[in-house]
Amino acid sequence: MSRLPPIPEALRGRTIVLPNEYEIVYQSRAEARYFYHDIFEKRVYLRHGFTLGDGDCVFDVGANIGLFTLFVHSLGYDVASYSFEPAPRVYEILRANASRYAPRARLFNYGISDRVAEAEFTFYPNSPGMSTFHPRLEDERETLLAIMENQLREGMEGMEGVMRHADDLLEERFRSETFRCTLRPLSQVIYEHRVERIDLLKVDCQKSELQVLDGIEPADWPKVRQVVLEVHDLDGALDRVTALLDRHGFEVVAEQDEMYVGSHLYNLYARRPRAASSPHAGTPALQRARERAERQRRGATPRDREA
Repeated sequence: MSRLPPIPEALRGRTIVLPNEYEIVYQSRAEARYFYHDIFEKRVYLRHGFTLGDGDCVFDVGANIGLFTLFVHSLGYDVASYSFEPAPRVYEILRANASRYAPRARLFNYGISDRVAEAEFTFYPNSPGMSTFHPRLEDERETLLAIMENQLREGMEGMEGVMRHADDLLEERFRSETFRCTLRPLSQVIYEHRVERIDLLKVDCQKSELQVLDGIEPADWPKVRQVVLEVHDLDGALDRVTALLDRHGFEVVAEQDEMYVGSHLYNLYARRPRAASSPHAGTPALQRARERAERQRRGATPRDREA
């Protein structure tokens, strides 16, 4: 087994050994554990028949500290990956983690949007995964509180004590810094790097998902095979993202993870039909998921049911 590159000295005090024995650098220890569970154990980005294999190309928009990038390269396939993280501090952590467990990943320290621009980025050092170009602090607080309440309901160890100090914890978790970041459209990246196809486009960029998709030129959409993204269903965003992907020929399924019940967060899965002759047929798994999601959408929201 080849020797792993050393962790940079400035980051050595912020490491954690994950259950798969990866020693990684974190910005938030709690988030690192949470995302590991989601990505490696629950495999949330490979549901509904999503696949990866040798020769595939993966775009990770909103890479954070790199756990999805590491997951992709842990599968044992010969894949090309492109990972985008705008926050400079988090990008350095991404670079350290990728150097150890995904050394062939291509990393970019800028955000993805619908145009070339500079924009103010709100960074939460204690909740880096919720950092955003579109801060809505009340929504951020409600989302994290809903997750905490669901963890308490599921019997997660220590949550009773955490909830007793929820207000103070939320205050600390959303202490923020702001700085300017570069934004670029996805089609510009596709052109510059001569990308012929994207087998999996993963988007987790905190209320920028529509801008990311709008940055794909019509000529580039046929190159995209599968899309999985987190959608903040504010101002009708879920319906708009779903309609956009449907127009580009994808089968689309939206679902809400049990940990997000009571929040505006949904996971959306879109992929090309397996048979071009029946573009809306789908697989049984997709059909069942689509029907379940539609039933949830027609019914009351979790927050309505609690009222």
